[in-house]
Amino acid sequence: MRLIIYISILTLLLAKCSNPKRDLIIVENDYEIDLSELDSVRENLRGFWILEDKVDSNEIIWLEFIGNSNSTSWETILYNKEHEKTKTLHYFTSAPFIELTKFEGKTIMEFISLSGNNTVEIEKLTKTKLKIHGETYLKHKGYDFLKKQ
Repeated sequence: MRLIIYISILTLLLAKCSNPKRDLIIVENDYEIDLSELDSVRENLRGFWILEDKVDSNEIIWLEFIGNSNSTSWETILYNKEHEKTKTLHYFTSAPFIELTKFEGKTIMEFISLSGNNTVEIEKLTKTKLKIHGETYLKHKGYDFLKKQ
């Protein structure tokens, strides 16, 4: 009987440790961001994002707007504990460049890359969720060593 209890506890602990949602950012009062204020949109987009339907993936998006600039690159980086320990990072170098702007009353992200450009409306933005082009991204804790102070 004890063995069954120990195995059950160990199974629960392992299940909790392997939960990919443990790396998501959760806030108590998640509210919608006013998309008419580009400064607020930029501040809330800054950080790491992962596709909601691929939360168990190790590829996250990194958006690092420097200062008051509304431009950044859409960096896809790998996320794992080894990178966190070594503070080294591998990422794709052909990332599209993003420009936040307003167009006809909508807040859009203009993606510019070697293969052309595309504009995508920000449909929804909260402290923990971003919805663009019908896809939802969730805020991810990412790498502390990459966060600017």
